[in-house]
Amino acid sequence: MDNSSSSGDLAMETFKLGNNFFRKMVYGCSKNNIGKYHHTIAGIAGFGLGPHSLMSQLSDMVGGKFAYCLVHYSKINTRSKISFGTSAIVCGRSTPLVSEYITLEAISVENMEFPIMVGHEKTYTRIPFRSPAILDTGAFLSYLPTDLYQELENALISVIKHVTIKNDKFKHCYTIYPNFPTIIFHFSKGAELVFTMRNTIIKYKDLWCLVINPTNDETIIGSLLQMDYMIGYDLENMNVSFRATNCSDH
Repeated sequence: MDNSSSSGDLAMETFKLGNNFFRKMVYGCSKNNIGKYHHTIAGIAGFGLGPHSLMSQLSDMVGGKFAYCLVHYSKINTRSKISFGTSAIVCGRSTPLVSEYITLEAISVENMEFPIMVGHEKTYTRIPFRSPAILDTGAFLSYLPTDLYQELENALISVIKHVTIKNDKFKHCYTIYPNFPTIIFHFSKGAELVFTMRNTIIKYKDLWCLVINPTNDETIIGSLLQMDYMIGYDLENMNVSFRATNCSDH
């Protein structure tokens, strides 16, 4: 999505993790990197189902389970966390994992127009739309299929009622800090990701911008929307679980 790529040499070596030695571990040494790679990045680890991914090579030790918790980008002196095996079991609703995809079934947008009429209960506009989705920690922004994005944008405009503008990076921005609604992503089997404006709005060139853009491809849920969620993968049972968490405290 961001046109980044990396190429180089593939090799095998003995790795030591804790007190355990793993022989003939496959790893890559990149020589040609295209894209935005921060100077502090030491490398990229693969957690997919491929035979050479880190998870596949550690399968006997961790049972296909890992979980991570991304701290909010404003917490510059706090590290994100990752765990493996039995310590990576997330107590939360799970959604099936098909290959590397989960299934987005709908998006809800909080209706903030009539709080007196509905009392203390929040009401939401639900947008049904079935789309394969991938959780991509390497992507900063998130992307929705164009038709779904347009429905989401229309719902946001009807609620916020401020003029929106575009720029070179974002499609939906405001000149003032908006009173932004809660957005919920609904996945198959009842799992949900609930996003407040702490996840969905970012400041860019004196504008406040939605961190979701349209795409002609499948849904990509980037790192900004994953912040402060414990996200657990179980590759043996092929599911992903979510639990809202203050990742700075873990």
